[in-house]
Amino acid sequence: MKTFIWTLGGVCAAAAGFLVWQRSRIQPVELLADQLEHAWADHNTHA
Repeated sequence: MKTFIWTLGGVCAAAAGFLVWQRSRIQPVELLADQLEHAWADHNTHA
């Protein structure tokens, strides 16, 4: 039973860490739109 509780705690900790890590990687929509605008402008000026 003790091993099961430690395993369950480890899985929960890993899931919480994964969720926090994913949340920190999400960029705001405004930043993504600005990057897309610059990429589109660069593509059109180099062609």
